[in-house]
Amino acid sequence: MAATVSTAQATTLTTGQQGSGARIMAAPGDCPRGYFCGYAGYNYTNLAFKFQDCYMQPIAARTGGSWYNNQSDGTVARMYNANKQLVYKTPGAPFGDTHGDWTGIRYIDAC
Repeated sequence: MAATVSTAQATTLTTGQQGSGARIMAAPGDCPRGYFCGYAGYNYTNLAFKFQDCYMQPIAARTGGSWYNNQSDGTVARMYNANKQLVYKTPGAPFGDTHGDWTGIRYIDAC
């Protein structure tokens, strides 16, 4: 059975209501410049993946977590569900969300 993202989840992702969506000057120490980094824990803890390439890459199913887009200035990352439907576009880099929600997200295109 394919996972789907509910309207409420999509709204949360696109409006930033759930997470802090804080633009911060310094990236997490384990997220090098040029990468989109995903974390299993809140507040950029427990690095789960870091992507640099521009194509849809699978991620393991998870909930909670956080992410930081540390790519070149203005670069937008995209998040997709199991059906490869666009769920969310990040604000331009550098930007992070300390309390994101990976529920329903199965692919990331870093740029």
